[in-house]
Amino acid sequence: MVFIQDWKFRKIHVVLPLVIFIVSFLLIPVKKQELAEIAIYNSVFFLITLGFLTLYMSLKSKQFLNPFLHYFGLGDLLFYIAVSPLFLLKNYVLFFILSLVFAILMQFGLKKIIKENTVPLAGFTALFLFVVLMKDYFLTFQKLTLF
Repeated sequence: MVFIQDWKFRKIHVVLPLVIFIVSFLLIPVKKQELAEIAIYNSVFFLITLGFLTLYMSLKSKQFLNPFLHYFGLGDLLFYIAVSPLFLLKNYVLFFILSLVFAILMQFGLKKIIKENTVPLAGFTALFLFVVLMKDYFLTFQKLTLF
């Protein structure tokens, strides 16, 4: 649903990340307190990264730039926080980096199909998450998620 909504409308409904977050807490077989700590650590990493992005782009343009107006969507923020319970911190960092690379490759690969200049980051990340979850479910080597 996230992929389809972000692809078509370049925005996602706020309920989708909330559902992903709640379902993650219900399905992952880890103590809820530990899972909350994992989600907090991952969210802090993401917010620090977003803060550095904002700082870098603001210094580069010599004025404060709101990342949600220029570089990043609110749906992207909500989606990355929603998937934070699914990974240990080192795996979340790996997922974050690989999902950005995946989004870049998809954007360049689908350049002729995509008419807008914006990248459906939450959608591409959701598609990448689906691939990762399927890999973790069907293959037994080197699981990335906590499932």
